Amino acid sequence: MRNSKKKTSVVRYLAIWGCISTGILYAAIGVIAILSFLKLKKGGADEASFLVFLDKFIVGKLFIWVIMLGMVCYIIWRIYETINDPYGYGKDLKGVARRIGTALSSFADGLIAYSAIQALLGIGGILETGQPTAEREMAGKMLRENWGNWVLMLMGIITSVTAIVQFIYTISKGYLERMNIGRLDQWKKTGIHVLAWAGHFARGIILGIIGFFFIKATLSKNAQYVVNTDKAFDFIGDDVGHLWFIVVAIGTICYGLFMLAFGAYYDADKD
Repeated sequence: MRNSKKKTSVVRYLAIWGCISTGILYAAIGVIAILSFLKLKKGGADEASFLVFLDKFIVGKLFIWVIMLGMVCYIIWRIYETINDPYGYGKDLKGVARRIGTALSSFADGLIAYSAIQALLGIGGILETGQPTAEREMAGKMLRENWGNWVLMLMGIITSVTAIVQFIYTISKGYLERMNIGRLDQWKKTGIHVLAWAGHFARGIILGIIGFFFIKATLSKNAQYVVNTDKAFDFIGDDVGHLWFIVVAIGTICYGLFMLAFGAYYDADKD
């Protein structure tokens, strides 16, 4: 029993590190989006662009390492969840599907870790301004290959489905399954719910826009339709409305704050 508790404690810290890294990253992206709206910063409200910005500073390089290792830790935790099933999903079809979904949800963390490596090595052509030049070049190369069209379409579909899952996850309050907040004061619980709803809906909107334009780029055979988080914000501001831009930006900050709370009250084994 003692060894089991020790093992749970170790993997729990992996999850916490990943949650905190994700929280800081997205809170910063939301702040950058607002600064861009106020013309105080020129773009850069994107995961990879933010990491490139940090790479200019010595402290920033250390922070990139923190984020990258945090993402790796979270991926390890997701794999642990999938194999050991600490939440008791079971081995029936529904349980296996949920466990596979858990593993696939670490895909975004893997992309952030990859972007961190590119920033540290100065490769990949990622721009601090948030222009999706690297993403569009990659998409352009893929569109010239038959297999690439299918992969790009699949990326768009997966991203779009992930956006829908964000909404379902929030409405069903699935996040409570992994949080131990039963003994908190009511105002703290209410605050966590507000952050969860605002954050996941904002993140879902951004992912939905990115997924839509991946699909549009594939169908039109035009890589210029591909957008990243920064350009998804631009789409909201230019084509939906400035008010919605601010709402989604604040929601992105809420997502970051929720992930910090998520890490603070993470229940690693549903006890």
